[in-house]
Amino acid sequence: MRDRLSLGRVLPLLPLVLLAGCEDSDLGQLAQLAYTSVTSTPPKIGRDQAAAIPYASMGLELGDTAQVLLVLGTETGNELDWFAGDQVFLRTRNGKVIRTVGLPYDLGGLRQLDPVSGMAKPASATAVQYSFDFPDLGIFDAIAQCTTRDAGNATVEIFGSQLPTRHTIEHCSVPDMRWNFDNEYWTDPMTGYVWRSSQHIHPDSPPVVLQVFRPAQNPG
Repeated sequence: MRDRLSLGRVLPLLPLVLLAGCEDSDLGQLAQLAYTSVTSTPPKIGRDQAAAIPYASMGLELGDTAQVLLVLGTETGNELDWFAGDQVFLRTRNGKVIRTVGLPYDLGGLRQLDPVSGMAKPASATAVQYSFDFPDLGIFDAIAQCTTRDAGNATVEIFGSQLPTRHTIEHCSVPDMRWNFDNEYWTDPMTGYVWRSSQHIHPDSPPVVLQVFRPAQNPG
């Protein structure tokens, strides 16, 4: 399978990627905050805590769990690798989660397939197909048929700042698994950058809610 990445191979590289050129104080601060976000149960990441991280970062919520601080480790084109200490790894592509490691139920991989011209879709909606991998279930290449519709303007609040966004809803169906779900995205109306999202990554898991605190320098 493409991109079969093990957490054991990725995490030893994290300090080298994140902390090259940083002062010792930055290293200790980053390590402490990332560790605390995983091992303790704060209700939400605070403004001061997020501001203390001099790297792109975002918060992750899963069901009723406390918010976890994720820090950007590597950026390859439009694929971003996010880490919470050595506990959680999450990869996104243009804001969409395509791989996770360390969550109660992980997404082994997600790939967008070539569009199918005959795929039914409602008016004013765009259609796309994805292939899901769930190694823990022994399921690979499960095909999801998804349509996306525009739900209008919405405001996202991040640490007191009101960001104007466009709210879109992606409805997906995986017939072979009898799994249906809705993903939601709140994007910049000009650039399409995803500031907040609620995404289903596994049929046995609640959605992953992501909110960007500090975007990458090249968010496109």
